[in-house]
Amino acid sequence: MKKAMNQNFKMVDIIESVSTDTYHCPVCKKELIRNFGAVKQFYSHQKDVDATDCEIKMKLIIKEDKSIFQQSESNVLSTEFYNKQFDDVEVEMSDYMSEEGYYLTKEQKDIIFSTEDRVKVSALAGSSKTTTLYYYAKTRPHKKILYIVYNRSMKEEALLTFDKLRNVSVMTLHGLAYSFCGKYYRDKLTLNYGTVDIIKDLKLDWNKDMELAVKVNEMMKNYMLSDAEKFEDLEVFKEDDMRNSILSCSHRLWELKKSYKNNVKIEHDFYLKCFQESHTDLSSKYDIIMNDEMQDSSLMMFDIIKSANTTGLIVVGDYLQSIYSFRNSVNIMPMFDAKEYKLTTSFRVSQNIAHVCNLLVSDFIGDDIKMKGFNSKQTIVDRIDKSKPYVCLCRTNAYIFSEIADALSENKNKRLFFEGGYQSYNFNNLKDCLFYSQGHPTKNKIFSKFKDYTTMKIFAERTDDIELLSLIRMVDKYGNRIVDIVDGIKNNAVTDKKKADIIFSTCHRAKGMTYSLPVYISGDYLDIENLYKKKYLTPQEELSDKDKEILEKDLSEELHIIYVSITRPSKSIEVSDSIKRYLLMRYKDKGHELHNVINNINEQKEVI
Repeated sequence: MKKAMNQNFKMVDIIESVSTDTYHCPVCKKELIRNFGAVKQFYSHQKDVDATDCEIKMKLIIKEDKSIFQQSESNVLSTEFYNKQFDDVEVEMSDYMSEEGYYLTKEQKDIIFSTEDRVKVSALAGSSKTTTLYYYAKTRPHKKILYIVYNRSMKEEALLTFDKLRNVSVMTLHGLAYSFCGKYYRDKLTLNYGTVDIIKDLKLDWNKDMELAVKVNEMMKNYMLSDAEKFEDLEVFKEDDMRNSILSCSHRLWELKKSYKNNVKIEHDFYLKCFQESHTDLSSKYDIIMNDEMQDSSLMMFDIIKSANTTGLIVVGDYLQSIYSFRNSVNIMPMFDAKEYKLTTSFRVSQNIAHVCNLLVSDFIGDDIKMKGFNSKQTIVDRIDKSKPYVCLCRTNAYIFSEIADALSENKNKRLFFEGGYQSYNFNNLKDCLFYSQGHPTKNKIFSKFKDYTTMKIFAERTDDIELLSLIRMVDKYGNRIVDIVDGIKNNAVTDKKKADIIFSTCHRAKGMTYSLPVYISGDYLDIENLYKKKYLTPQEELSDKDKEILEKDLSEELHIIYVSITRPSKSIEVSDSIKRYLLMRYKDKGHELHNVINNINEQKEVI
C-alpha cells in the first residue's frame, strides 16, 4: 500500500515517510514495514500477518466475458440513452463564416473577436478549439504569435491548419526550450533516467543508500516541474530526517548534469527547467502567446509564460481531460487572472454522448458542464461490427494484450496498428518472461539481474513491482500461448493506420485523437456502476471500511479518463458494459434525486 497511518494518526504517503516514525495499516491497525526499492516504494504487512482483506495489491485486470443484458434493459438503453431525442438543446450560431463555408458558434466568435489582452478558454472535448485559435490568429495578421502545443503529434496536426498563416509559429514547450538551451545538451540526452542511474552517478551504496537514491530521484522530478528557484524551496521531504542528505545529493547531481564535460545523462525536463530558470523575455519576438492543453501543465510552465512578458496571452484547457497526474501535471488554468470564455459545443460527438458525459461529470465530480453535441451522425450502438475495421481503446497495456489474444483467436490474419508504435508496447518482454519461467537463460535486462525466475517472483511480490507482476500474471494466464500471440502481433503489425483492421491504443495515447472508425471501449476502466451504487444507493451504515476508503479517494482522474475515451469517436461507439450498467442503474433509480432527498430528511432528523 502507498499510504499508512503514523503514530500521530496522520495518513502519510510512502515517499514522505521517515525512518524514525512507525506506520500502521489504516484497516487492521497492525504495524507495517517500509520498503524502498529502485522501482517501487510501498508499505507492507509483517510476513506472519494475513493481509488478504486490507492490503492493497496491484491487480492485473483479467478480461471478463461480455455481459448479457435482458431485452427490456437493451430497450431502456436504446430509448433513454442511445437514441433519445433532445428537443430542448440548442446551439447558438453566429454570422461568422469559416473558409469552408460553415458558420461558427457564438461562443467561438466571442473568443475570436475578444478585445482583452488576457483570455482563458475552457474548451470541452471536440469543441473545435484549434479552429477557434486559427481564426483568432487570422484576424490579427499584424501580430506575431507563438502557439505552444502539448506534444509533437499535436504540433504536426496544428501545422496542417496554421501553416496558412505567416504570423504564427507552432512549437512544443520543449521545442521552445531546446532552441534556447537544450541544443547544447544534445549529446547528453536520454529518455530514461532513474534511481539506478543516480546510485551510479553519485557513487552511492546499492544496499545502504537505496532509500536515499529514491528520494533524490523524487526531489529532482519535483524540482524540474516546479517554479522553485532552489531545492530548499520545495515542500517535499520537509520533515524527513534524511532531508540534508537528499538536498546535498540533489545539488551534486544537478551540477553534474549541468556540466558539458561528463557523461551524466539529462532528461528533456532538465533543459526545460534550465530555460525556466533563465526567465527569458519573449516580448521582442512575439506579441501574443497561445497555449493549449493547460490542464496538463506545471508551475514551471506558468512561470515561463509570466517571464515571456508578451502583451497578449490566450490559454486553453479542459480540466476534464487532465489525465497525467502520474507525471506531476497541474491544472494551471485557475491561476490565470483573465477573462474566461467557454466552448461547450462538441462538433465531434452527438448529444447522446454529450448527455452521458453530463451525467458522469454531475454524478461523480459534481459539476454541471452543459455539454452540447453537434454531430448528428454519431451513434451509440449496442455492439460494433468487429468483422470490419475498428478502434479498441483500453485503460492498460495488459488489457490490450487480452483484446489482441481474442481478436487473433477469431482471425489470425487481422492487421494491427498501435498508436505510439508497436515497439513501445514491449510485447517481446512477455515472451522472454515465459522462456525465463521455463528455466531458459535470458539476455533481457529486466530479468537477467535475478538468479532465477523464482527469485524474481519473490522480489516482485515483496516490492510490488508493477511491471514484473504484470508480466508474471500474464504468463500465468496465457502460458505457452504467449509465443503465438506475440509472434502474431509482430507479423500482423502495420505502420499505416489506414491499412489496419484494428487500431489499438490506451486512453492516454489516444488523447487529442478523433476516430472516424467505430470505437470499442474496453472493460478495464473504473467500475462506475459499483461506485454509483456505493455513493448513492447504499446506506452509510452498510458500507464497509474499504467502501468508505474508496469513496474518500479522489477518483476524478479516472472519470477524466472515461470522459477522454468516450469523446474520441466521431461515428459509432460501443461503450463498456460498466457504463451500460451504470446508465441502467441510474435510470431505475431515477437519477438518485429521491435518494438525496431521503438522506437530507434523515440528516435533519438526526439534528433534531
